[in-house]
Amino acid sequence: MVSDLTLKSLDLDSQIQLLSRLQFLTRFSSNLIQVSGREGAGKTWLAQYYLETWAKDNKQALLLCHPSQSDAQHRTFILNQLVPSPLFNEQDPLLQSIERMLGDDKLQLLLVIDDAHLLSPTLIAELWALVVKAQSVPHWQVNVLLFSQTGRLNKYLSQVSHGQGQTPLELEIGDFSEAEVQMFVEVMFTSSGLDATARRQLREQAMLVEPRPGALVRLNDKEDQGMVKTANRTLSPALLVTLLAVVVGAAAVWLFLPDSSSPSTSVVATSEPTDVPLELTPLRDVANAEPLPSSDLTSITVPSSGITQEPEARFDDSPLLPPEVKVDGLTVGRRDEGKRVVVPAELVDGLIAEQALGGSGERAIQTLSTEPVNGASNPSSERPAPVAPSTTATPSVTESTPRQSTQPSGNNEKVLGSELKQVPARQYALQLAALRSLSAAHNFVADHAIRDIATIYETRRSNEPWFIVVTGKFNTVASARRAEQSLPNSVKAGQPWVKSYSQIHREIDRVK
Repeated sequence: MVSDLTLKSLDLDSQIQLLSRLQFLTRFSSNLIQVSGREGAGKTWLAQYYLETWAKDNKQALLLCHPSQSDAQHRTFILNQLVPSPLFNEQDPLLQSIERMLGDDKLQLLLVIDDAHLLSPTLIAELWALVVKAQSVPHWQVNVLLFSQTGRLNKYLSQVSHGQGQTPLELEIGDFSEAEVQMFVEVMFTSSGLDATARRQLREQAMLVEPRPGALVRLNDKEDQGMVKTANRTLSPALLVTLLAVVVGAAAVWLFLPDSSSPSTSVVATSEPTDVPLELTPLRDVANAEPLPSSDLTSITVPSSGITQEPEARFDDSPLLPPEVKVDGLTVGRRDEGKRVVVPAELVDGLIAEQALGGSGERAIQTLSTEPVNGASNPSSERPAPVAPSTTATPSVTESTPRQSTQPSGNNEKVLGSELKQVPARQYALQLAALRSLSAAHNFVADHAIRDIATIYETRRSNEPWFIVVTGKFNTVASARRAEQSLPNSVKAGQPWVKSYSQIHREIDRVK
């Protein structure tokens, strides 16, 4: 992967022309300029790079918008960067607060707002009113740069400027040319140690993606690929352990649970009949023969101890005839010789309790299999004797309760760099680098020998983790820039820039 130090040393013609036009438009007059581009066009990098390198205004403010922020928070972030100890009402418009705090002084102000398409129409109208007011005051010069996605602010800007004879300016961030794509890729992967074949493949891949910085930075991210490979390598042992546990559990269930098929097997084995050849007369011979009385039919009995067969057995096909039609209807209770089976309450409660715990009910049946089932022998009794409900499943339920209460209630991990939240928001720091992984950030600190003065904190940009290296606690922007001269030459080569602690606090809060 590539740090921002390498990318900051890259000067592309399209970006240099855009920054030069911005510097020209904001040098002598007051304007509201919309800098629009598609997703991944590098708007955030251009906004911070212009504010640090190209802007020379006395008072500067950078606002990184977030969907969860309100208008009052936006006003607070801007005014805290303009005045060291501001006294204002966050519900008042920006123009009113700035006039009250800075109205009598000569004012040269630059406001840079990233992701400006997240601003509300009310705040956009306040920024436009501030620029219009500055154009009418001789000693005021106010420029507002709105970095946003293409077409997201056109509706609101046209509404606030309607009928005033002037409109906000708009600049478009274009895509890279083919030469700029190749240059961007070569510079970005200078320190990756790729051979000629890998570089050729990288250039071919770069021609297939969109020619924008966001897509190119994600191209062939070696460190991310290394993380994926490591995760894949650690997945195989975990999968093997899981499969082994499943096999052991299945074997334990098969060994220790009773086999319900064994009793039925023994019964079938004892009742198997002996194959005895029977001398049967075909049906056509029976039809031709004279009818015999039913008393002459020979019965065949097969006792359990053996089979008795009398000679000249006859085949009786009377069971094959349809049943006789009964003229009198069925009457309830006429002759009820069937037996009623009564299931004990203990068995019902045991089955319900065991099935509620995920069992099959066999244990409850085996427990009560030896107890006699009474209640059907006495015809006069229609209801079984009351039995106390079973409490077999109660211990297991009560035992599971304390286990659940011992689980951790939440994640108390400390956010990286949270100690920076203790620094007042009105102070400033020097940002030395922004990297995509914590290991790369530690390597940067170790390579430049700045462990005693540098601090690393984590943030989120486009839902991806970034690790920022900062140093210092300065009361003003000027003192922070003077402190830059005391840094090592290798760090100064990366052109550190000033960042307010209010912005650092907001970036740390994105991790929560």
